Amino acid sequence: MYGTCGEWTYVLEDWGMSTWATGYQGKVESMLPCEGQEVLCLTANRFCPPAVIIHAPDAWAYRADFDSDTGQNSALDAALTAAGAVFPSMPESSEAEVVAYFEEYGERLPELVFAAVGAYWL
Repeated sequence: MYGTCGEWTYVLEDWGMSTWATGYQGKVESMLPCEGQEVLCLTANRFCPPAVIIHAPDAWAYRADFDSDTGQNSALDAALTAAGAVFPSMPESSEAEVVAYFEEYGERLPELVFAAVGAYWL
C-alpha cells in the first residue's frame, strides 16, 4: 500500500521485510538515499532478524535495532526514548534490569517503535 501524509510518502508491505532496506543494504544504486531526501524505514526482517530501523535524514543512513536508537542524538532518537522503545543495555544497566525491562515491554516493542515514529513524523 502506498500513500501520503503531509510531505511524507509511505509504503506499507506485508512480506516480512522492506523492499527498500533489502535494496539499500544490497547497495542498489537507485535505492541509496539522496541529499535533501529523508528515508525512515522500519523492517521486521522476518527472514534475517532482528527488526531494524534505518534512518537516512539526508545522504547518510543510520541503523538501529528495534530496542535501541541510532546513536545520532536526533529527534528520532529522542522520540524512541520518550516512547520507551530504547531498552536498557549492559554495562549501563545490570543484567537483572535489562531482563526485567525486556520481560515487561518486549512484546510491545513494535508498538513502542511505531508510536515513536508517529510522534517523530507529526
